[in-house]
Amino acid sequence: MMRSKQGFSLLEILIAIAVLGIVMAMSGQLLEHMVVGQKKQAVITINQFEASLGLEMLRNDVSNAGFGLADEFKGVNYQEASDAPATQFNNTSDVPKAIQHENKISASGYIQNSDYLVIRSPAVGMDSAAGKWTNITSAGLHKWGDPYDPYLDMKSDDYMVVIKPRTQAGGKSKLFVSQEKQGKYAFMLNDTDLPNGSDGERLYLAFGMGKTEPTMPFNRADYYVRRPDNPDEVNPNCAPGTGILYKDVIGDKDKNGDPIRPYPLIDCVANMQVVFRLDTNTDGIPDPPVNDISGLDAYKIKEQIKEVHIYILAHEGIKDKSYRSEIANPAFTVGPSASLGTVVDLSALDGSSTDAWKRYRWITYKIVVKPKSFY
Repeated sequence: MMRSKQGFSLLEILIAIAVLGIVMAMSGQLLEHMVVGQKKQAVITINQFEASLGLEMLRNDVSNAGFGLADEFKGVNYQEASDAPATQFNNTSDVPKAIQHENKISASGYIQNSDYLVIRSPAVGMDSAAGKWTNITSAGLHKWGDPYDPYLDMKSDDYMVVIKPRTQAGGKSKLFVSQEKQGKYAFMLNDTDLPNGSDGERLYLAFGMGKTEPTMPFNRADYYVRRPDNPDEVNPNCAPGTGILYKDVIGDKDKNGDPIRPYPLIDCVANMQVVFRLDTNTDGIPDPPVNDISGLDAYKIKEQIKEVHIYILAHEGIKDKSYRSEIANPAFTVGPSASLGTVVDLSALDGSSTDAWKRYRWITYKIVVKPKSFY
């Protein structure tokens, strides 16, 4: 018996092609959803990682406020910021403040009604020397010589400031100044002021600054939220109207002596608010929070500030049409209250539609820091 040589009919082929097309279309849509979902998750993960690093840097700097900062200066001239609005925080007295704060700053390019925070300490610099310390006696500069952590020791090209520490409760540490920069010390003791053999028990503390000669006897870090001046630096994933949380080390220079641009820490930030808890009667119990410390001098800042609370409103990931924010009211309060913080109108950040703000995953970061170098 002969086998049939009949093939597929045209109808069968058309049906097969149609089924294949449907399968491919469904696969394509599934693949597209997978790619978009992966992109959304990747951006969220990146945002979370960057936010963690930025918040940890901010936490560490606030914690080190006043570390290595003398209570008294012995006639020293120095230069801080040269551009506004940073110039309004330049020191105008003999002793600089470890923390300064401007509530709801208003300046071109900066996020309106966001706060501006200034931290002074050798430790807030970005160089590897910042945060290191050692002591000086008649024997010279002390080397830790730790075989497990050789990075504790100062390097031959590190600049330092030298301070006479407090010797009793209520006393004040003093900065000693030399007009001539000897070796890699800056703002230091004259050789004639160093303890001699008969005064060898007196200690002077040396705090690391950086690799370039400092223009002031401390490092200064300014934290603020602003939009990049260069459009190419704007993150396209961020909601319109948001900015970047920056850390600006005033006077920071590279090895060639050129100024270093501010460090971007967290993208897509809508606002930052800072409040403080003081102990004004020194009874050991912090008072209710306040957002104004302008009336405190340098010594009172170290004595009375017990906690620094920082609130940062930002969003994670990209605009997601399939997502709807759980925040019910676009008038969102950043801070412990509207009076101590500020109210941000989320709907005004994106003018494309009244509910566009709901397509972003808004989050408020809050950190509470107790400066460890305060009294």
